[in-house]
Amino acid sequence: MTITNPTVNSKGLLISFMCLVSIPSALPGQGEIVELEKLHVVADRNISAPFTIPHEELMGGFDTTLSLDQALRKLAAVDTFRGVDSFTAHPTTQGVRFRNAATNATSRALLLVDGVPQNDPFGGWIYWNKMPTASLQSMDLFPMGTVPAWGNYSSGGTLYFRTRSPFTPHSNLQIQGGLFDTVLTSLAHTKAVSDNMSLSLEGRLFETNGYKVVKESQQGPIDESSQSDYTYLRLQIAQLLENYWQWTLMGQIFEEDRINGTPLSPNSTESTDLSWTLSRSDTTGLDFEFVTFFQDRDFQNVFTSVNAERTSERPVLDQFSVPAQSLGAQATAYWENVNTNFLVGADFRSVEGSASERFRNLGAGFTRERNEGGEQSFLGAFVTVQAELDEFSSLESTLRVDRWRQFNGFRNQFDLETNTQTRDTIYPGRSGNEPSANIKYTRRLDHNWSFNALVFTGFRAPTLNELYRPFRVRNDITESNPLLVNESTTGGEIGLFYRDEANSLMFSGFKYLMGDMITNVFLHGDLGFDPLCGFVPGGGSCNQRQNVGDSEDQGLEMAWKWDAATGIEILFNYLLSDTEFTESTAQPLLLGKSYPLAPKHKISGQLAWRPKEELTILGQIQYRSGQFDNVLNTRPIASATLVNLGAFYELPNSNWSVRAQVDNVFDREIVTAIASSGIITQAVPLNAWISMRYEK
Repeated sequence: MTITNPTVNSKGLLISFMCLVSIPSALPGQGEIVELEKLHVVADRNISAPFTIPHEELMGGFDTTLSLDQALRKLAAVDTFRGVDSFTAHPTTQGVRFRNAATNATSRALLLVDGVPQNDPFGGWIYWNKMPTASLQSMDLFPMGTVPAWGNYSSGGTLYFRTRSPFTPHSNLQIQGGLFDTVLTSLAHTKAVSDNMSLSLEGRLFETNGYKVVKESQQGPIDESSQSDYTYLRLQIAQLLENYWQWTLMGQIFEEDRINGTPLSPNSTESTDLSWTLSRSDTTGLDFEFVTFFQDRDFQNVFTSVNAERTSERPVLDQFSVPAQSLGAQATAYWENVNTNFLVGADFRSVEGSASERFRNLGAGFTRERNEGGEQSFLGAFVTVQAELDEFSSLESTLRVDRWRQFNGFRNQFDLETNTQTRDTIYPGRSGNEPSANIKYTRRLDHNWSFNALVFTGFRAPTLNELYRPFRVRNDITESNPLLVNESTTGGEIGLFYRDEANSLMFSGFKYLMGDMITNVFLHGDLGFDPLCGFVPGGGSCNQRQNVGDSEDQGLEMAWKWDAATGIEILFNYLLSDTEFTESTAQPLLLGKSYPLAPKHKISGQLAWRPKEELTILGQIQYRSGQFDNVLNTRPIASATLVNLGAFYELPNSNWSVRAQVDNVFDREIVTAIASSGIITQAVPLNAWISMRYEK
């Protein structure tokens, strides 16, 4: 059977990413009628095969950055909540979102590695440094609404990373060093241990002294560099069985320590992951995959209060243990019919976590302690059907139903001075059913042009972090809220695409309607004791996570790639995203305001010049404007332009290559946060590094 390639027509964001990393060989001609591709890894949960970005282009693009989140940030439509790189950013701010569709730092997008969710089970954030970078084979991007088959976790889109086949021998050694005493060493090796069994190993060590995150003119004696270091180890065993079956066992550990800009504000993470996959794929048109996984996390963090002169600090919230565990399993099956393809699946995930913390330090040590936490479970099933309407068009639709449950929620509080318990609260359990669905229409217009249309619905349940864990940034206190309800999303987009031998062009208009979005809502900035937030210091504020009624995100995404025969390539993408709170009875001051940290305009561009076969020179530019630090839009963040320069050289007749990069060439001050007290946090200043890599 033949249909117009639905991926080329329906994944505008993927085309953007293709433009970013330059993969002219990865796509069929958009005007061609091509065979419907089989779903090789059915856990993708997308019946039409997405853009597959090959390893060479993937690693070539990512190796011009220090981390995966830096690489993704070059795409205008993809961003972390705060534009700070993961080697200095606080872990809880490292959530990912597409097209600004989030009102706080919790990820609205799901990140998967070989079908296993990577979002933190307690808070939904992502440890970008916990990714198997040297083993990556490819990456796919799915914007909001394109893959409702993942339910709750993918309400804002999906990023799917695949690792290399464990049966393909591979060796990779990389040594990298740069400013701020930054050192990275990584090793990956895959080797057959028998005719049908293979072993893969990847390890990585990273350390940096970082930079001072507070604006230079505001720094005081207490400010120091944001240091971080981590250790990562991944081991994978795979075996081929008879009749096209294969199993893979994977285990990984990750440990990270950070100092967040002042001496008494550390945080650390310990992480263990296990997964087992059983799959079958052959040429008969029937594929099956079963994945089960276990995740264990423990997070520690200290928040401090710094005096106005920035000469001293005092710990005010010591989250000495934030453990979380997650257990899950999923099964999917795919088969082909004459004019119709089917994908069905079911999954289960159970999550539990808590936060133990000391608070109320008036100068003589902590006088209070509390413990809060709970459990969640999700059980879902879906079916996706793809049908050929005629030789030019196709229709694809997914229907999913989730059963969600929140239970065993609690909060205990103790007075450490009198050694008495002052609170013992059990929150009532809640449960419900949530449907999700989408429908996509794809049509080829002529040899170069194609068109698509998409409508969808979805939902997201609050994380345990939003329900139970308060936090503090400087003097701004944000309380949790165990009464939060699920977010809902409805939306659609229309895309128009063009492709010829030298150009790829995409225009995509979108509109998302969000209900009950969870937002960190400002309550007041009054000095003194508050029954919800405790003691609010001068220049600080009391905030709480709340559902804020209706809001919308609408705009336009554009991407263009021009590949000249002269060895010059130009990549350009632009995002216009207009966000607005359109109804908020509980918080009328939000009405008409934009989402926090949601730039209205974002531009990303790259010029690549290959003067000779083994040398590539890169120039990159990123621009963002029209954003506010806070939900009331009273703290505007100035527009910022970032320019990077880099070069990549492959040593002739060798497996060695050299990369060099200078980020923020003009040493611009790029603001990433403004506290209610006026303290400004900035992104990394001028940074330079060089790396050598051996790959075979």
